[in-house]
Amino acid sequence: MNTSLEQSGCYSNRETLLRCSDARRELELAIGGVLRAEQQIKDNLREVKAQIHSCISRHLECLRSREVWLNEQVDLIYQLKEETLQQQAQQLYWTGQFGPEA
Repeated sequence: MNTSLEQSGCYSNRETLLRCSDARRELELAIGGVLRAEQQIKDNLREVKAQIHSCISRHLECLRSREVWLNEQVDLIYQLKEETLQQQAQQLYWTGQFGPEA
């Protein structure tokens, strides 16, 4: 009887060791999965920040281009108004100088 108790005790210890070993492997796999997920999150963070930077840079470039175009349009309008006013002033001068009352 003593032998069967010892054998069942050994069997129980061996079974416990196997379960512990299995649990350790599962825990190591889970930890590895968490570490991989953490690395993926860091990689995703860098990628998202790079995409945001790229997008903002493109928008800023478009805005700068638009700013240049709008400034050119304003300059053109100013020149046209200035020329128109000069022509009107010249017409008024000529009308006053050579008009019916002159």
